[in-house]
Parts: sequence; structure tokens; C-alpha cells
Amino acid sequence: MPRPSIDDLVRSLGGPGGGSAHDKLVSIICGRDGPEAVAAVAALAQAVVGGADAAEGSAAWVRVINATAVVGNAVRQSEAAAARIAGVPAALPALVAALRGEGAISINAAAAVAKIVNGAPAAARTLLEPGCLAGLAAALGNGRPEAATYSVAGVLNQLASSSSAAAARIGNCPGVVAAMVSALARAAAVRQPNSSGTSSASDESTAAALLSVCLGSIARADAGIARTVAATPGALSALVALAGSGDGKNAGAALLALAALSPASPEAALAVTEAPVLQALAAALASRSFCMASMACSAIGNAIMHGGDGAARRVAAAPGALPALVRAAASEDQRHAGAAVTILRFICAVAAPEMRQVAAAPGALDALAAALRRWQSSRDRDQQMAWGYAAEALATIAATDAAHARLVAAAAPDMPELLVRALSPRCSVIAIGAGSSLCLLLAAPPELRVRLYEAGAAEACVELLRRAESAGDGLHAMHNAGVFLADADADRCMAAPGLLEALARAAGCGEEGEARVEFQAAAAFAHIAEAAPQHARRLAGSGKALGALAALLCSGSADTVHAAVCALRAAAAEAPGAVAAALAAPSAGPRARALLQQPPLSLPAEAAGALTLTAAKETALQSRVAALEAVAAAAGRESEAARPEACVACGQEAGAGVRLKPCASCAAGPAGRVLYCGAACQRADWKRHKAFCKLAAAAAKEAGAAAAGSGAGSA
Repeated sequence: MPRPSIDDLVRSLGGPGGGSAHDKLVSIICGRDGPEAVAAVAALAQAVVGGADAAEGSAAWVRVINATAVVGNAVRQSEAAAARIAGVPAALPALVAALRGEGAISINAAAAVAKIVNGAPAAARTLLEPGCLAGLAAALGNGRPEAATYSVAGVLNQLASSSSAAAARIGNCPGVVAAMVSALARAAAVRQPNSSGTSSASDESTAAALLSVCLGSIARADAGIARTVAATPGALSALVALAGSGDGKNAGAALLALAALSPASPEAALAVTEAPVLQALAAALASRSFCMASMACSAIGNAIMHGGDGAARRVAAAPGALPALVRAAASEDQRHAGAAVTILRFICAVAAPEMRQVAAAPGALDALAAALRRWQSSRDRDQQMAWGYAAEALATIAATDAAHARLVAAAAPDMPELLVRALSPRCSVIAIGAGSSLCLLLAAPPELRVRLYEAGAAEACVELLRRAESAGDGLHAMHNAGVFLADADADRCMAAPGLLEALARAAGCGEEGEARVEFQAAAAFAHIAEAAPQHARRLAGSGKALGALAALLCSGSADTVHAAVCALRAAAAEAPGAVAAALAAPSAGPRARALLQQPPLSLPAEAAGALTLTAAKETALQSRVAALEAVAAAAGRESEAARPEACVACGQEAGAGVRLKPCASCAAGPAGRVLYCGAACQRADWKRHKAFCKLAAAAAKEAGAAAAGSGAGSA
């Protein structure tokens, strides 16, 4: 008797001999004969497509049921079978098309697709095509068998979890999100809140978990999809129902999905903090299940970070939320505690009413104080950041008024010392939080500020500016230290050894971005120089500080330039020669030259030009400074000598019988009148005047040549 062909075997699946044909086809697909196996899969796919809409009970209908069963059993028996089936172009589309069938057809087809995806990763490429995705979405429609819904949800979840690109493709396929949300809402309606906290597993409840996880995956993959999910009617209410279902698997998956929605946009984050959703999150946060509480904490934290003050206000006002957050902040689990501390810090930063709510929550200050000691020496970046958030929360509360400062002091009596110790340049993440907290405490009552200075806050900031790495976290830490020094007590700051040199280093470490330190260095220089004349004189005596300030005049930031100008003017009022020398240095730019002719220096153009020429010619630092100071002094004397018109040497004023003549070499001075009553006086004054005379004459010659060149160019 001849061996039946592949087509005969497939046709017989619809008749009495279907069982025997089933076994033979499974054997062929799992066997080693590749071409025969491919032919069998293609024939089965054709049978499925041809009979997907057949009447129930007909031979074609039975054939489709048995054909999908063959595929499923072949994959179950052999790992190679999944790859073979996925490699036949018509196979997976045919199985997806069969999902619209009734009863056993859709159940068998869904199970077969799920098994193929599990066994053959390459199948994802086919299933991610728009046609297949639309078929999978349609299979989630109302009236589909629960077992099929479960299998399709599993397929979508596996595809979405394979990569962010795959998740985005699913979410962007028209109709998929709406179908998933609709199926999720039906699944959520099956389970009502259960006070016992237990439930039995079912296909529908498991499908709800799979759909929730899948929605979370596609929301994380693309912000636009996340906004779509959050705005889809019924999505949030379904997730809320699952979060409060009492089924741990469903609730956990729903909380993860809610946490994934907030980063999409402020609107999505605010939607997560609407009353019904926030009530469910607060209840989960207070759950005895650590896993549930942790996921709820993550969802609330994401909502606050991305929803801003509005979301934080809602969390602070939600019944039971703050007590649950305080308990979480004291949790033994480091990650859970860190997330809760972060949330408390964001709430404190909103406004005074919210800050007072945190301060009044029983155990909140103690939990925040404990975090300072808990993570002070941690090497984990997340824990270091949580340390900073705890410090900032306490500083915000302490800076409010004397009563709150005393509350913080009672909970953390060693807080000033802890903050100062944390400013170590070797731990930049901790130093960032410590510096930020010190800046907040500058608004605290006087007794607390005094404790900061006594603990060595200014000295620690100076040391950080001297030694921190001028990149990344180190630059951010330097920025915060600069902010503190720019606002702190000037006398305390100037008492810190090396302050001016440290600020000079910081002034050269600026870069575009958040952690820009050059402005803070300039602001600190200005704050100190303008505070007292003796500080301005010390600033003028530091060559590094003056050089850094002159360089800052070339900054692209108007605020930085303004601060540097303020510092230089204050220093020039006390030591004009030193400041003039710095402004005339070759490294200084046009703004520095302009300052030479502005108050308080007010040098004439010729004198400014003479200074510039001297600076350009001198190479050794000491000789340059000496020469510049001498010329600056000479320029000042020339200015005084020209008022009124009198002989520079003897003081004889012009009058009857006395004719004054200008110096023939330079014919310069503030008004071109360096005057003498005769040759004898001019010879007597030459030793004093020559330093200025020659340079002023050269500067005038260069200016004339430049003007002539400009005129020729215009012509």
C-alpha cells in the first residue's frame, strides 16, 4: 500500500482517520527530513486558512482544529519544530488568522503561536508585522475564549519584553493598545477586592497580569505610547482595580504598569496621582507585603519626579500616604528606604505647607536623620543620592523657622558635622548633597548657621574647590560649594586658608551645563571683595585671583562678566596698580582694556595703551608686575599734573611772563598737556616722566596707524 502524501494526511485530519494522520504529521515535522517537514507545515497552514471560517462541526472545521493541534504538539515534542514552523512564511500568519475562529480553533491556534514564540525567537519578526499584530489584537476582543486570551496576552508580553524596539512597534500599531486595555478591563472586572488577600489563579487573572506587564513594557519603550495608555478610557481604572484585587500577581503587575506611565509626561504623572489611583497606591504602600509596598513606592516616586509640585501636593494630602512613606524610609531594605526618602524630599521642596506636613508626620525626622548615618559611608550610588535627599529634606525643614530648626537639631544633633564631613572631594555624589544642604541652611536661624561655621563648613568648601575633579559629579559638587561661599559670611570665608586660590581654580573649571562653576566663583569673589575694604585688598594681593577674574571677563555669560567686574572694581578701589596690571595682561580681553578707562581706575586712553604695551613686552612675572605698577603710578601722576595747567616739575602756573609748553616727545597726558615752563624743568623731570612718555608716544603712533588703515579700508 503506497505511503499517503502530505496533502492526503492533512485532508484526513477532517475525517475519522484524523488521529492517525495527526501522529504522522507530528512525526514528520519533528523528523530530520527538512523538505518534507516544510511541506507538511505549508499544507497545514493552507488548511487552517481555508477552514478558519468553516461551519462548526464540518470536516473543514475539524481539520482546522486538528491542524492547529498538530502544530502545537510538534512544538511541544521538539525544539527544532518551532524553528521549522516559524521558517515557513505562511505558517504564523495562518495561525494568527485562525485566532478569530470559535472555541477550540482559537484556543489551539493561540496555544500554538505561544509555543512557537517560546521556541523560536525568529518568529518575533513575523508576528511584529502590522497584519499579525492586528490579528493578535483582534483575538483579545470580547467573546474570545479565556484560554485564548491568556495565550495571546502571553505572546504580546513576550514580544514586548524582547526589546524596546519591539515594544514600541506593538504600542504604535493602530488598535493594539485599545484592545489590550479593553481586555484588561474585562479581566479586572472578574476579580473583586478580597479582604483575605488571597485568590485562586485562573487563566483570566493570569491574563490580566500579562496584559499589565505588557502595557508597562510598551509605556517604557516610548513616551508617546505611555501618554496614549494613560489617556485610553478605562486603562487607569482597570489598573487600579487590579492593584486592589488582593491577587499578588495581578496587583504587582498593575503597580509596575502605573510606575511606567509617569515618566511619559507631566500630564501622565498627574493622571497617576488622581484620587482613585493614588488611593490604591497609598493602600499598596501600607501593605504588609514588602514587594507590594516597594512597587507602590516606585510608582509614587515616579509620579512626583515627573508630575512636579502638583503631584507632590496630592501625595502629601492623600490619607495614609505620609505615615506609610515614613515607615518605608525606616525600612531595612535599602532600596525601598531610599525611594521613600526621595519622595519625602520632593514633598518638602514643594512649599511650606507640605514641608510642615512631613515635619509633623510621626517618626519622619528620625527616619531622615537615621538615613544620614546609614548611608554616610556607602559606596552605592543610589544610596549616596538617597543620603543627599535625606540631608536636603532636613535642611529644608530646619531653614523654615527657629521651631523647626530645633526639631531637626533634636533628631540630628550632629547634622552640621555630618554635612561638613561629607564634603570630601573623594566622594562627589555625597558631596553634592552635602553642598546643596549647606546652601539651604544659609537661610536657617542664626544659631544654626553659626554651628555650620564652627563645624568648618567654609574650610571644607575651600578644600573641595582645591581638590575635587573638575568634571561630572566633581564639577557639580564644586558648583554647590561655590554657591555656599558666594552667600556665606564673608569674614568666615576669608578666614579659611587658601580661599582665593581655590576660587581661582574653580573659575577655570567652568563648562556649559548645570554644573557650571565659573559664575559661582565670580559671584564669591564679588561677595567677598565688596564686603569689606580689607578683603578687597587681600583679593588685589593675589595674582592668581586677579588673573582668574581678568580671564572671566572673556566669558560668554553676562552674569559671570558682571560679577567679575564687581569684584575687580572693589579691588581696584583699594589697590589700583595691581588691578591695572592684571587687566593689562596679554591674556586679558577687550573688556579688561575697557575697565582700565572706567572708574575707579579711570586711566586715559594713552595710559591704558602704555600699560598694554608694557604687559606685552614684559615676560617675567615679577618684572611685569613691577613695570606695570610703575607705569600705572606714572599715569596717575600725569592725570594729577594736568589739573590745573602748570609746570609738571616746579608747579609754576601759566600767566604773565610764563609760557607753558607740552612735552615734545609724547604730547600726551589726560588732555595732551604734560606741560613745562622751560627746558630746565623738562630735563629735571625726565627721569620720572620717561617711562610714561615713550610708551604713550608708541601707543599714540599705533592708534594713528590703526585709524589710517581703517580710513583707507572705508575708502
